[in-house]
Formats: sequence, C-alpha cells, structure tokens
Amino acid sequence: MNPRQRRGVLFLVVTSILAVAVFVGVLSYVRTVSSQVGPMVTVLQLNRSVDALEPVDESMLDRVTVPERWVPRSAVRDVADVDDLVAATEYEKGSLLQGGMLVERPGVQPGFREVAIIVDAETGVAGKVAPGDHVDIIATMGGTGDVKPVSRVWVSNVLVLEVGLPRTLEDPDDLSTSSGLPVTFALSTEDALTLAYVESFSVKMRLALRGAGDEDMLPAEQRVYDGSTPKGQG
Repeated sequence: MNPRQRRGVLFLVVTSILAVAVFVGVLSYVRTVSSQVGPMVTVLQLNRSVDALEPVDESMLDRVTVPERWVPRSAVRDVADVDDLVAATEYEKGSLLQGGMLVERPGVQPGFREVAIIVDAETGVAGKVAPGDHVDIIATMGGTGDVKPVSRVWVSNVLVLEVGLPRTLEDPDDLSTSSGLPVTFALSTEDALTLAYVESFSVKMRLALRGAGDEDMLPAEQRVYDGSTPKGQG
C-alpha cells in the first residue's frame, strides 16, 4: 500500500468516525428534547377565521401535531366532536380548537324558536348588529288619533342568529321605499308571540345593541316610556 492509498484509507476512517459521532450527537439531542417536551399528540386548529354562530365542519380544520404537555385538556382531537356545533364567538385563523369554543346552535335547543323579521336598516340595525350579539327589541305603539304613543322594551336580551342582506321595502300607503334587513332571533315561544304582535302593530321598531357580557334582564320600571313619566319609571 503506497502512501496515497494509506492517506485515502485514513481519510475514510476519520470520516466514518465523524459520521458516527454526529449521528450519536443528533440521537442524544433528540432524546434530550423528547424527554423535555414529552409525547406528541394530534389536535385540531382552524384553517380560516370563523364568525360567531357559524357552523364548524371538517373543511375548516387542520390536524397539527404538538407536545402533549402544551395542549389544554379541553383541546378537540376528533373531528366527530364538532358535529352540529357552531362557534361561540369570532375566532381567528390558526386558533387551537377547544371544547368551550363550540356550542349548540341556540335556535334549535328545546323551548326556543327561530323567528325572522324585517328591520329598518337605519333605525333598526345600522350595520352594527351581527350574529351572536344580544339586543333589546324596542317598539313604539299608538300615536294615532287619541291614542298616546308609548315606547316599550318588548323583548329583552334577545340572541341574534343571523342578519340577512338588505332589501327594498315599499310602503303601500304613500308608495315610499326604504331599506330593510331580515334578522333572525332565537326566542322562547312567549317572546316569539310578543315579537309577532309588535311587528304587526308598532309604529316604529328598533334594535338596541347590548354591550359584550351584558345579559341582565331589564326591570319592568325601565321598560316603558310615554313622554310624561320621568325616565326610568313605569
């Protein structure tokens, strides 16, 4: 074996030793990381933003693998767990899906009814009411002949399920037109009947948007105003 061959063999031996050393080092690093991070699990995250009360299905979800120690106990791991559920509020793309983020659609729960009415786009909605919001329905009755007008909160803390597209409304009495929006609510049977009555006989109806987290029912003395009684008294 000449000197050149000996150098070649030595180079191969050194290269092999370095390769083994790198492999051992990588393996040791992986074991260290695994011991610190722990086992990995597959969970679900949103692949796009969703709106409040929007149904969530498999097409909106990606499966991602993350360390189990960093996953909340309520994290959703099975697509079957989202069947027939809707988003409780708005969520951004990339949000890790958790059980508390999904709820049953309120309108289909026992004891509730889905009721849709047309609301004046300017006085009733003005572009600020969205699905998932809670509103008070205010209407003014009377004001014709000798009947004194009275404004009242007829239904309080109503959940909005859906807001439709604007449509043109025609008044058959004076042939005027206005813009209206179909709004769908989740109501008890009693409140659904109240709303039907108000829609049929009110002079003007409005939606009063509630602030986030405000779910208190209005006391009776704060629901009525007739122009002669001090505000806040019935």
